[in-house]
Amino acid sequence: MKIHQLEVGPIRTNCYILEDEATREAIIIDAGGGAERILNLIREKKLKPRFIIITHGHFDHVGAIEKIKAETGAQVLIHEQDDFFLPLSDAPHADRFLKEDEVVRAGHIALKVIHTPGHTPGGICLYSEAEKTLFSGDTLFLGTYGRVDLPHSSEKEMLKSLEKLLNLPPETTVFPGHGAATTIEVEKKLFPYD
Repeated sequence: MKIHQLEVGPIRTNCYILEDEATREAIIIDAGGGAERILNLIREKKLKPRFIIITHGHFDHVGAIEKIKAETGAQVLIHEQDDFFLPLSDAPHADRFLKEDEVVRAGHIALKVIHTPGHTPGGICLYSEAEKTLFSGDTLFLGTYGRVDLPHSSEKEMLKSLEKLLNLPPETTVFPGHGAATTIEVEKKLFPYD
C-alpha cells in the first residue's frame, strides 16, 4: 500500500489517497477540499478510486467529495451517526454506512473500521493490520486528541475511544486528520493528555 498525502481545504485537512500498486485501485480518506489537486494526483498515477471514506462529517473533511464522486464514480462511505452532517456542507449523502469491525477492501488494501465517537457521534478510524497503520481522522493527533467542546461531541466517549486505539500495537503509525504523523507507542506515553 502506497500512501499519498495532501493538505487540503481551509484548515489544512490531511487527505490520504491509498494506492494498491498491483491493481491501481485506491481509497481516498477525507477529501476535505482541493478537489482538483486530488483528481490531478489520481489522473497522474492512473488510479481507480473505489471508495471515498469520511472519518467524520465535519465540513473540512467532506468539501471535495461531490466533485470527486462525479468524476470517479467512487462510493462515499461514512458511519451512519455522522451522515446528518453532510447536507450541512452541501455534500451528498453516503452511498453506504460503515459499521464497527467492517473491513473495506480495494485491491490488496484492507482497512478495518473502528468506531471512535467523541469528536462526533459517528467518528471512525481505519486500521490496516498488514501495514500497521491507523488513519485516525480527528480522534487522535500527535500529542493530543480531537475537540470535545463542539455540538454533538463528548469527552466521555472520546476517552473510551482513545483507550480503544491505544490498545493497538505500539509500532502502529498514526496518520491523523490534521498535522504530523505519530505512533501508538508515543501516544501511550502521553496518555492521559492534559
